[in-house]
Amino acid sequence: MPLSVEASGRTAVEVPGGRRLALEGSFQALAQGLGETSLGAYALLLGAGGLALGLVATLPTAATSAAQILARRASAGGSRGLLARAWTAQAIGYASLGLCLRAPHPWSVAVLIGVAFLAWGCGGLVVPAWTSLVSSLVPRTQHGWFFGLRGAAQATGALAAILSGGALLSYMTGRGREGAGFALIFVVAALVRAIGTVLLVRLPDPDRVALERSRPFHLKPARASRKTRRLAVYLWSLHLATYVSSPFFVPYMLKELRFSYLLVGALIAVPAVVKIGTIRLWGRVADRTGPGPLLRTAGWLVAPVPALWLLSRSPWWILAAQAYSGLVWGAFELAQASSILQTTRARERQVAWFNVVDGGVLIGGSLLGGAVVNVVNGQGGPGYLAAMALSTALRLLPALTILGRVRGIGRPDWSHLKVPLRVWTVRPTRGLALRAWDGIGFGAASRRPKKEDGEAPRRPPGPQSGLRSTAQGMQSLTAGPKV
Repeated sequence: MPLSVEASGRTAVEVPGGRRLALEGSFQALAQGLGETSLGAYALLLGAGGLALGLVATLPTAATSAAQILARRASAGGSRGLLARAWTAQAIGYASLGLCLRAPHPWSVAVLIGVAFLAWGCGGLVVPAWTSLVSSLVPRTQHGWFFGLRGAAQATGALAAILSGGALLSYMTGRGREGAGFALIFVVAALVRAIGTVLLVRLPDPDRVALERSRPFHLKPARASRKTRRLAVYLWSLHLATYVSSPFFVPYMLKELRFSYLLVGALIAVPAVVKIGTIRLWGRVADRTGPGPLLRTAGWLVAPVPALWLLSRSPWWILAAQAYSGLVWGAFELAQASSILQTTRARERQVAWFNVVDGGVLIGGSLLGGAVVNVVNGQGGPGYLAAMALSTALRLLPALTILGRVRGIGRPDWSHLKVPLRVWTVRPTRGLALRAWDGIGFGAASRRPKKEDGEAPRRPPGPQSGLRSTAQGMQSLTAGPKV
């Protein structure tokens, strides 16, 4: 059934397959959430140490990022057949994760790492093909309403995955079937991914097909301006510091604090709920001040997040720390997405290379944190807390040396309330990690000069604070369309 959207003062436009595409987003986020929130705890059950826990926690994000550099060559033309094959392979990978319980102990964690890398890599490989398909089915003027609906569906699916996964594991653990609980979660994730694939296959044929010219495959990194390089170095430094501790919050709550799976799931959901509830607030702040000042402020605010875990073991204190984490990370991720789009001018090759290097940085940070956990635990100390303390110190380092020099980003012509955000991954202290959709409506040049940081804000030309650029009509993750 076509999705009918209507803007104020405009005629309703039929979007063929729009409802199925939006519904597919909820299934995609549900499968992704079930898989990612369970991997760390599953690896702990299999006997993973610090280094292995770090790899398992970062592989989904790193594999998705690394696959993007190969994606253009693999997915020219936006073929639904390619999407269906890749997502079917991903569903098989999800289901295969439960078989790691059958592998001998020295090899079970290695098998888990390999299967997870392939499963999430299949999903990242076809991102450009999916973007091309959406561009063919959904008119550019309706991108805002479509991504608002799909974003809300994704957030609902991810939250449902976090809470239902924790509840199921708590129930199965109480019955002495903890391993079977993980296997069941991965089977459900595979089934949900398969349902999303069926929805994709049943989409109507687009009236127009967004075919792209075949481009040569270059491994040479794209050239970037000094401003872009400075921003990238800061973000890579912060992400490395973040992943020194990020993989170890769930093992710390399960192994050291002895929290139940249900309580762990609820605590992971807290920053996600806070982030979704405040994303429009930060969008208005970014519209008023620009993404640069918001990025520089939030860069300091995210630094002490792991240090809060050092102060108390109380669930109520951790609840407050998680709420603070969702608040400040929501601001940072919105400013980060806008800053990358502004400095790179949404050039696909630059964004792809940023994501590839970022994936390697995440693995490097997790390995460093895992080494710290192993060394400190070997000496009888609190290894997880040591990784959190090191992460705090490393987050402060780029804030002191680089963050103040990240300037000149400029204020975009589109409103931050209209940026189409997607659920990129699920992290323990960040809830839903959000990024802007690559290649959707941000490529056109502006007709008026860019405003740099520090200029007086100009009154927007309309009540929604957006200009008639390619981003016109876009809205945030939490806004819904008129259906």
